[in-house]
Amino acid sequence: MKKLFALLLAAALLAGLAGCGDVVIGAAHDGSTGAGTADSGEAGVISLNGDSARYPGGGVSVSGGVVTIAAPGEYILRGTLSDGRIIVNTGENPGDVILTLDGADITCLTDSAIYVAQARNVDLVLAPGSVNRVVSGTQADLAAYDPLTASGAAIYAEDDLDIKGEGSLEVYGYFNNGITCKDDLDIKGGTLQVFAANNGIRASESVSVTGGSVTVSAGNDGIKTTSAAKEGKGFVEILGGTIEIDCGGDGISAETELRIGGGEITIRTQGDPESVSCKGLKAKTDLIISGGVIRIDAADIGVKAEQTLSITDGQLEVCAGEDGLRAGSGGTGFAAAVGRVEISGGTVFVSAGDDPIDARAELLVTGGTVLACGSSKTLKSFSAASTQPFLAAAARGTAGDRLRVTDEGGAELAALDAGHAYTTVLFSSPELAAGANYTIHAGSGSVTAAA
Repeated sequence: MKKLFALLLAAALLAGLAGCGDVVIGAAHDGSTGAGTADSGEAGVISLNGDSARYPGGGVSVSGGVVTIAAPGEYILRGTLSDGRIIVNTGENPGDVILTLDGADITCLTDSAIYVAQARNVDLVLAPGSVNRVVSGTQADLAAYDPLTASGAAIYAEDDLDIKGEGSLEVYGYFNNGITCKDDLDIKGGTLQVFAANNGIRASESVSVTGGSVTVSAGNDGIKTTSAAKEGKGFVEILGGTIEIDCGGDGISAETELRIGGGEITIRTQGDPESVSCKGLKAKTDLIISGGVIRIDAADIGVKAEQTLSITDGQLEVCAGEDGLRAGSGGTGFAAAVGRVEISGGTVFVSAGDDPIDARAELLVTGGTVLACGSSKTLKSFSAASTQPFLAAAARGTAGDRLRVTDEGGAELAALDAGHAYTTVLFSSPELAAGANYTIHAGSGSVTAAA
């Protein structure tokens, strides 16, 4: 895992995702901020200066490089802290804190660089045009990373955390995670780039992304939730924004529901499925796709729901080393309601190393366009209850083939480039007519089948 993360991080930096080259701990940025460098006496501004900080007002204490915000209110952080921390702790009667990063570069060599110990809610605002960075540890810490003992994150919040604004933030979690929130984490705007030895973005109760640009390079999971202790919690919801994830574990993993209704999502997982879960999308209960554009290249299963996988709209492209889409757990003996794939709209293209679509109870299609190929041991087809015509055929091809479906007149209805060798093709479209013949062009051969 250490080697994998080092490769992920190197690749991300070479691709320009970080925008700053190699990280030099404590080095200042190029000076681009939303409002310039502030004088230490400017109201509301916490000025960071190497190994110390200054603040002209009350509610804030400074001890060396440790800045503690003890009162609710609005605070602006500017400057460089080479080895220190920002602590938010509003005490027994927690209030709201707005923490604006405006050209802030904060490094803590031994712990979380930003730590929310107690507050009702913290808004982490990225000032327009600002470039900010938060670093926990150093690159050398990756050599000592042990997932059994690692803890903390570069940004760690015990309470609700919202990230918003029009600036940028780079987060380096060399000890463990990039961002950890013990309650609800909402990402509403800004350009967020996260590099982490373990999980990129992790929240206990929920993660919601409604805007902004999020890039994650992580040794383990990209974005995840971990707790279903509270009713209605444990979900991940993506409604907007742009998300790019390159990781060694699961791309996006929800402890309960995973809901995608908008945005553009690109996921690549590179772990070893024999030793670690490295699925593209994973939900412990239902996985619901009602919009957005999703592209997945997964070493493991592409999209996995323990209960129902529902697709009603959007565009989904999956290349998976194992099953493309799967609903239900392994084994037998599940109730009929468990393990359903329901497709009623959208566009779904799948190339899988194993089953193209594995629904342990039922695969139901009533709308949308679905073209999927894989290497099933047995030909798995759509449920007879499906109201939209479909094709299910044995057709062989290899990785790199252009798989096409044409009608009797030769018109192309759909096509995909296979990422894996395949023996099975499934196709359903509103353009199909029951009883009519269609041709599946697989590699250098073709197969004719009736809808």
